[in-house]
Amino acid sequence: MNPTEEARYERLRRLGQELHIPISETFWELEVKDGDGMVIQHLKQRSHSWVRNAYNHMFSQLSGKNANYGTFGPGYLNVKDTSGTLRQAAAPVGQSDTDIDGTTYGYRGPAGNDTWGIQVGSGINPESFEDYMLQTKIANGVAAGQMSYIEQDPHVIAYNAGTKVLSNTMVRYFNNNSGADVSVNEVALVVNQPQGGSVYGKWMQARDKLGATVTVPNTGQLKVTYTVQLTYPA
Repeated sequence: MNPTEEARYERLRRLGQELHIPISETFWELEVKDGDGMVIQHLKQRSHSWVRNAYNHMFSQLSGKNANYGTFGPGYLNVKDTSGTLRQAAAPVGQSDTDIDGTTYGYRGPAGNDTWGIQVGSGINPESFEDYMLQTKIANGVAAGQMSYIEQDPHVIAYNAGTKVLSNTMVRYFNNNSGADVSVNEVALVVNQPQGGSVYGKWMQARDKLGATVTVPNTGQLKVTYTVQLTYPA
């Protein structure tokens, strides 16, 4: 974490609080343990990488506007899922009456399922606002280059009455039983949620390129944490 940058974020947070402009902040953290349970690597950074899908989701919900037809890009209100399929329906993006705290929809990917929730990858491409999938997703499994995706932990909601910050912490573990090291260079948040009505899909909200490669040794474990927070008015 850069102290100079953090000071700027603190000023932005306080200004947003004063002017009643919602300021959200997101952090990711990676911790690697070896086969003996010793922490051997740790990274923590701010996420700067909400992609177009996330912006369209937010605008659709805040403005109460349905998704619409068109291509994926500037001026179109829709989302592109991780298969590259454009998703839209006659309802706001993500509008649903389903439970998104569980492991059927939302961010909490089930055990052995690498199609949504927190994902990890080995791709080294720079972040792009138009990203809709990881460059090179690390698949669930025990073969070479794979890791076992553990069921994502329940959300942890916390409120700081002093700063008026509400936060949601999401955690997922990955076990490496592939027989060799696995390199992680990118992480993502992928939601499984309707794009209106009964039109479902998995669509990426954020992709973060790591500041340094994280190496998970054979029999080791990776813990990935995403924290999303919002500052409320004073």
